[in-house]
Amino acid sequence: MFMEGIKINLEQEAKTMAVYLEQGDPCASVHLARLIEADTLGAFRPFAEALAARLSDHLKRYAELGVTDPEVALQDEVYRLMRFAAIDWDGIPCEGRLGEEV
Repeated sequence: MFMEGIKINLEQEAKTMAVYLEQGDPCASVHLARLIEADTLGAFRPFAEALAARLSDHLKRYAELGVTDPEVALQDEVYRLMRFAAIDWDGIPCEGRLGEEV
């Protein structure tokens, strides 16, 4: 990993990402990518597992429907699945979804 020698200020990356998110600026994605890359302890693994599960379900559905074109709205579908995975809190070691804390 080329980032091993570079120290990322996680707090600043998160704050900057939040500002861009509030503005609807796609630069938020860059800061999210930096946070994910800096995750050496697997904090984002539950989200990755939720996304993988939803993606697997979706691909199986495509196969059942006989969709063979791999370019069928791929970017829109991946983003939609990311949003679904973001609210798939089963097993995520936190307090639950925002507004639904236990």
